[in-house]
Amino acid sequence: MEERQKKPRFFYGWVIVAAGMLINASVMGIIYNCFSQFIKPVCEDLGFTRQAMSFNQTLISLIQVGVAFIWGQILTRFKLKNLMFFWAVAGPAFFFCYSFAKSIWVFYIISALMSVTMSVLTVLPFSFIISNWFNKKRGLATGICFMGSGLGGMILNPLLSIWLEGYGWRMSFRILAVIMLVVAVPCVLLLRIRPQHMGLLPLGGDDIHHPGADEEHEGYTLAEAKRMPKFWIIAICAMLINMGLSSLVQTLSPHLTDNGYTASFAAVMVSVSMGAMALGKMVLGQLFDLLGTKKAALLSIFCGFLGLVGMITCAFSPALGLIVLGIGFGCSFGTVGNPIIVQNVFGKKDYGTLMGFVTACSNIGGAISPTVNGTVYDIFKSYNPAFGTWALMMAIVLACFTIYLPPASAERAKNAEGGK
Repeated sequence: MEERQKKPRFFYGWVIVAAGMLINASVMGIIYNCFSQFIKPVCEDLGFTRQAMSFNQTLISLIQVGVAFIWGQILTRFKLKNLMFFWAVAGPAFFFCYSFAKSIWVFYIISALMSVTMSVLTVLPFSFIISNWFNKKRGLATGICFMGSGLGGMILNPLLSIWLEGYGWRMSFRILAVIMLVVAVPCVLLLRIRPQHMGLLPLGGDDIHHPGADEEHEGYTLAEAKRMPKFWIIAICAMLINMGLSSLVQTLSPHLTDNGYTASFAAVMVSVSMGAMALGKMVLGQLFDLLGTKKAALLSIFCGFLGLVGMITCAFSPALGLIVLGIGFGCSFGTVGNPIIVQNVFGKKDYGTLMGFVTACSNIGGAISPTVNGTVYDIFKSYNPAFGTWALMMAIVLACFTIYLPPASAERAKNAEGGK
């Protein structure tokens, strides 16, 4: 008689999720969601132009594209936990070095290293790890894990504004570097890449006749997926979504002040929107579990569409609610929706490589949008033409997802077949 593994009272996968949430809060929350506050004080002190300093954020997105494209090779050549531990130590050290920079080129070099840090510690590894630990409640686990970036931005941005005023930008970089180190390193030590490393099954793995074994080999390789129009549609949509919806966060504060709101009110809106994004990631993940891939994805993108409409009409105060909705549920899609769609549509057989490719496409969109938004503003003295273009793109994405994503009935049939 085959010996079955015991199901523990507490599932360790939730420790993995909590560790991922804290790492995302301390790494992505700092590198991506706090950096913009340094632009003005650094430029005033060192004489850089804002365009030159803002290029750090574009550079971070561009380097992430390269890392994502080779992510599958990285997974086969390195032990993931060892790689994550190295960057959990090295990343904060590099971030600390920002405080000594006097040349814009030093900022660029450090930003390139911080981009690698964020790539190796956030979306790519945790998409892979959570797919190993969760067959059931995968959407909820993904949402909770990635809500950390929003929480980090919500908590640390107000504190950073105080530190910048009280201690200056150099000491503020050092404080954030220490926070990143003391949070990320212990959390990485808690990680186990697969439940089998602890003699456990994935959550829901005991519902399949050979736990986890079949699912690991189901699906498509990257080479096979590239021959499918559906794969390219999903990859291009990932790029368009990030191109359009990342603009909500990138331009929120200046766009509100351009439309007559005070700077203090714009700061409150940014903080509220970060909180909405954190909550939205958790709720969206749960909706993927409850509604299925297609309905949850369509709902998220539609909320992003409404957010863009809210930006265009933000002079009317009721539209501010649409902006919060768009950031909360629309901007959550990139980190929550993409991993779930890739796995549910193309399987786990070559998940790391497929996810890396789609993430690279998404990051291309994130790298393009700041330049486009800035150029549009310089020409029209308003971001609204860009928002209108992004809203049209979201309508196209909605149409593509309606055609190419599997309905809930197909997902249920696939799950039932796996349980036979």
